[in-house]
Parts: sequence; C-alpha cells; structure tokens
Amino acid sequence: MLNRFAAVFGASLLALPAAAHVTLDQSTMPADSYLRVAIRVPHGCDGAATTGIRLQIPEGFRNVKPMPLAGWTLTTVAEEGTAAPGGHGESAPVREVAWRGGNLPDAFYQEFVLRVQTPKEAGQTVYFPVVQECEGGKVTRWIERPSKPGETLRAPAFAVRITPRG
Repeated sequence: MLNRFAAVFGASLLALPAAAHVTLDQSTMPADSYLRVAIRVPHGCDGAATTGIRLQIPEGFRNVKPMPLAGWTLTTVAEEGTAAPGGHGESAPVREVAWRGGNLPDAFYQEFVLRVQTPKEAGQTVYFPVVQECEGGKVTRWIERPSKPGETLRAPAFAVRITPRG
C-alpha cells in the first residue's frame, strides 16, 4: 500500500499546481507530544470546488486520529504488517488519512483536523504531502520537498520542525 502511495505521489511531480495554497496550522511541533493539527484549505483548484483531501503521515508519528467532518467520508490506511502497540488508546500506525466526497466551494474555507502524537526524537524536519482533489478531475499535489535549503518550490509539502519537548 505504501509503495502504491509513493508511486502515485512520485508520478504526480509532473502535474501543474493550481492556485490554491493548502497549509498546515503549525510549522514546529514538540517531540513526543499529543497535538491537534489542522490542514487549512482556503480555496479550490483554479475555481473548482474541493472534493477530497489526502494526507500522508510522516514516519514516527503515532496515534493518528482524524476528526470526522459532516458531509465527508473519512478513511485511514494503516502501515502494513503492524499492530497497535498495546498501550491505552494506541492504534496501529496510520500512514494516510483521506476526507472525500464533500464539496468545499472555491469561495469558502475549511479545516481538516486530526490529533497526533509526534515523533520521539527532536531535531528533524518532517514533511506532510497532501493531494487536493477538485471537481472536474482537477488535482493539486502539494508534495515537493526541497533538495537544498532555501529552494523555491511550486507545490511544496508542509515542512514541520520537531523541537525539544519543553
């Protein structure tokens, strides 16, 4: 499943991005902490309504619990071959979250929310690739990662720095 997801994201590098700028509400996260995270969708794809959001969860994140959103179908994909660690409220590692089937007109704003436990180790930058699906088959893939510091990207994945737990 992860190989299929990686192939889809890799092949999508050739797609042209739309004008929307999907963002994450945090640029830093403390290590080994439970946090509420929101994906902010300010408008659609070149005027077309958003009908789906797919988020890839970086390695090291645990206990991913997305919030249902009225009118949208919520699905998760767990890491293959894994089981829940067995602690209170822990679940198998989720590697993809998708909200589909809704309709977010271009003129409106929505947040897609989940709760996560961050990686245990501080000092790393992690990326959250997102695919925004819109009416008429339009798709914007926010998946690019910089190959060098300061590089300008056309459709960047969210970059989040994992900081020491305070």
